[in-house]
Amino acid sequence: MPSGPPAARRQRLFLVVAAVVAAALFVLFWALLASSLPATTRADVSALGLLVAGLLATASTANRARWSSGGRRRAWRLLSLAGLTALSGNVASALLRAPGSEGTAPVGDVAIAVALLLSIASLATFTQVTRSRVDLAVMALDGLILGAAVLMIAASLVYDQLLDSGNNVSLLAGAVIPILDVVLATVALILLRRTRGPDRVALGLVAAGFIVYTMTDLGYAVRVAAGTFEFGSLLDLGWISGYLLLALAAWWPTRVSDVTREDGVAGAEDWDTAVVFGVLLVATMVEVMGNGAGGLLSIEALLWFLLIGGAGVRQGLIARDNRDLRRNLEEQVRERTADLGQMARETEVLLSSVADGIYGVDLDGRVTFVNPSGAQMLGYAVDDLTGLLAHDVFHAPDEDGHPYPAQDCYIADAVLLRRVSNGEEDRYVRADGELFPVEITASPLVDDDTGEVRGGVVVFRDITSRQEVERVKNEFLSVVSHELRTPLTSIRGSLGLLSGGVMGALPEQAAAMVDRALMSSERLTRMINDILDLERIESGTLALEVQPHDVGDLLAIADREMEGLATSRDVRLVRHVDCPARVLADHDRIVQALTNLIGNAVKFSPPGSVVELDARLVDGDVEIQVRDRGRGIPADRLDTIFDRFVQVDSSDMRREGGSGLGLAICRGIVERHGGRVWLESEVGVGTTAHLSLRSAPELAPVTGPSATSR
Repeated sequence: MPSGPPAARRQRLFLVVAAVVAAALFVLFWALLASSLPATTRADVSALGLLVAGLLATASTANRARWSSGGRRRAWRLLSLAGLTALSGNVASALLRAPGSEGTAPVGDVAIAVALLLSIASLATFTQVTRSRVDLAVMALDGLILGAAVLMIAASLVYDQLLDSGNNVSLLAGAVIPILDVVLATVALILLRRTRGPDRVALGLVAAGFIVYTMTDLGYAVRVAAGTFEFGSLLDLGWISGYLLLALAAWWPTRVSDVTREDGVAGAEDWDTAVVFGVLLVATMVEVMGNGAGGLLSIEALLWFLLIGGAGVRQGLIARDNRDLRRNLEEQVRERTADLGQMARETEVLLSSVADGIYGVDLDGRVTFVNPSGAQMLGYAVDDLTGLLAHDVFHAPDEDGHPYPAQDCYIADAVLLRRVSNGEEDRYVRADGELFPVEITASPLVDDDTGEVRGGVVVFRDITSRQEVERVKNEFLSVVSHELRTPLTSIRGSLGLLSGGVMGALPEQAAAMVDRALMSSERLTRMINDILDLERIESGTLALEVQPHDVGDLLAIADREMEGLATSRDVRLVRHVDCPARVLADHDRIVQALTNLIGNAVKFSPPGSVVELDARLVDGDVEIQVRDRGRGIPADRLDTIFDRFVQVDSSDMRREGGSGLGLAICRGIVERHGGRVWLESEVGVGTTAHLSLRSAPELAPVTGPSATSR
């Protein structure tokens, strides 16, 4: 019963206290005054007490049924109906019993039997049973053990005396009702054994009430069989106490806080063990005392007590140890759950605060989660994207409008191939159909315990602004470079004329200044040309005239163009070309790429060293190598050295006069040819540049017409 408001709690408390006081006064009456009263008066007082206690129990259980729900309501209703049936039988028996006779009329026995059956059904409804096989097996063993113990007690105290009485009682009173009492006591003990949760005290009182009631019933059967029963004796207190315990159970408050008590279900294990072994110990004592042969002081009795008591203590220690273990495990589970909850909240805050879009997919590519930033960029609500196929919903089609193949998507690579895609560019479609460029990083989501892929995580960033800045920058560089080239051409030409003596011989100091100015203008012109070349390469407007060319001829031309630089640096160029293959290439652009590689090798080679040029066939491609003996490049710089304006040392640009664009232009030219360029280097040993191009097919020899005559 819920605890209810304060007024209702006070009312229930008053009723409980009143019932307890009434029971105490009744017991006091029997102890002090009953012996001095006539038998009829004692019988009338007992009948009144039994009627009041029965009515209180019936009304209380009916009231408890109103406050309960589900199986509890059915159980309390059955209990109230059982009380009403027993009271009706007692009243009918009192009215129909012949004057001066003892026991009950047949109608009363029938009512008591029906009440016992209803009580058994009520207790069976109260008993909480889970649906696991183990729980059902434990309940069956509880019933077997407790039923056997109760039957041993009943056989020693009741059935032996019923058999000795000569069967001078009715079948109901002498056989059926005692059997039902044993069953009821067994079910009550099972209920007492298995009581859990906030109703534990109330159900314990129910079980105790029925145990007291059934033991009184068994005593009543023995006295009736022996002809010694007298209504108005102390035996009546057993029935009255049983009714009062049921009434007290019905009014006992149920508090929600009882569910969260620390000793909860684990603490009930000690109680369970005590109930089972306590009943067994009582049954053993009764059996030993009934068999005589020394009674409780015999060796056999002591051995039985030692056996059952030791087993009970051992089981109690195991139950306590299990309780402590379970409590520790529950505490660890609570701590882990709290930690996981904290981590989940931190992860949620992190995902919500990140400006980049983040979404996860399962093995089928369906969205499992998406952070608010990602949903906002895509123009959807977070819940709208969950469960949708990411590739089909917001991956843009190709340039021709055809859907991009799902099997070639980076999501499939992450989920199926465990491949990480980093820095890849893509185009997404917003909910309104607008396309926007993104840069993504896709990674597989791997289970740490099993090593299996559970899905993937994709991080994407809108790079519309970055691409616009890049476009404006490239456009600015292109315009500025074109605008600078015209005046630079004039300046360079004028300085060349002055240096050549067109205006006459210049003084030595003036000639030196003109030479420095001419060198600076040439350097600036080369830088502008490099910027323009790189802009054309990146924009895809670099025109190529691809034709078959001999590899040896290309290296020879590059060697001649870089001979002057090598001589000025005291570096010797050596060609080792035994490869007779040809390549499909634009002559001028490949020579430009080769001169950039050779120029870098010469600039960073020590005086007196050698730069080797070589070429060979590798798997149908022609691989050209430029090997120097310079200072080398650190391993962490090999991937970035081909980026624009990047050099190994920032001072190299000032000291060597480079712009940091040579390798970027070289890579752009080679990749436009469908080739590949990379570096292998070791610090302090030297660097080898590799340039790989497709080889040109060999031409079939041309044969003339047959010389046969007509």
